[in-house]
Amino acid sequence: MKDLTEKIQNAVDTGALLRVTLSGRFDKTVKKCSYAVKSVRGKNVIACEKLMPDGKALHANLPTGGCAEIIAAESACYKQTDVSAKDFTAVVLRSKKGALHIKYGKPAADASVKPEGKNYILDPGVRYDFLVMLGIQDGTGRVHDKKQSKFRQINRFLQIVGDVMPSLPEDGIRVWDLCCGKSYLSFAVYYYMTYVLGKSVTVFCVDRKADVIAECAGYAEGLGWDGLHFICGDIFKCLPEGERPDLMLSLHACDTATDMVLSEAVKRGARVILSSPCCQHELASQIECRELSYVTREPILKQKLSAILTDALRCRLLYACGYKVTTLEFIDPEDTEKSYDPRRKVSDPGEAPDVRAR
Repeated sequence: MKDLTEKIQNAVDTGALLRVTLSGRFDKTVKKCSYAVKSVRGKNVIACEKLMPDGKALHANLPTGGCAEIIAAESACYKQTDVSAKDFTAVVLRSKKGALHIKYGKPAADASVKPEGKNYILDPGVRYDFLVMLGIQDGTGRVHDKKQSKFRQINRFLQIVGDVMPSLPEDGIRVWDLCCGKSYLSFAVYYYMTYVLGKSVTVFCVDRKADVIAECAGYAEGLGWDGLHFICGDIFKCLPEGERPDLMLSLHACDTATDMVLSEAVKRGARVILSSPCCQHELASQIECRELSYVTREPILKQKLSAILTDALRCRLLYACGYKVTTLEFIDPEDTEKSYDPRRKVSDPGEAPDVRAR
């Protein structure tokens, strides 16, 4: 630890430190603690944030001089310490008996620089435990090449979540992710609301695949995220009776599964629905229109047409149920060949909860 403490202090002094995160406190009085350099009135300080079990976040600023000793002393109370700097990364694992294991690694390429023009909520140069568990980052925090589009997708979704936060309660937010699959967004939303925004949030994730649910539940337990719950079963039968979700999520629920989610969301009176549908096959087999035969005779064009018509019908039904609707292209423009303006909004007058659909 002496060597690591010196490295941290040197990183602070040279401006190379990105973040130090402490997790898994032995006495569970603090959920997570983080340290990062920030400028206050033109002077660098170490910003400390402690997330408490009740969802509150405590903040304090420490002087940069000798801060590494303070951080090292505090880390003795935690199972894991993650250090991210421009020139190195380190992971410290500690047992209750004091046994230490320290592993150094190389930083992600250009870790300190975010892609130009990207207002990412999750920094591509920072290691996130949940992204490592989900296979999006490696142990050093580098995003796997094959997961770059997924990483951008998660960030884009979190930006949308940030846009609808004014429509959600100030605290005690209830989120349901139905047909959740591997629950990438559930983990990301829980992290964003809890650790970035400092909100108290409860997330229920439901899917029929028992093995996937068990795997995700294990990840949540390993992270100590006791507000993230996984349920294997039917979305119409296994959720708390009479409870109204504040935010309903549905990412790529295949074909009519999206309609099932929307139906349950409307039935429960969800304040906000964020839905990204896919694989709209149901209508494709039913389209019979001689005037459109020049489109439907081409399989690819017919599929695209059925997707547009399906989503348009969903929007009209949601309007009829009293929701305002905004349609947008969820996938980052660089990951899609769509050429129309993804920011075009469609809405009906009247005060109602927001719904965002693909």
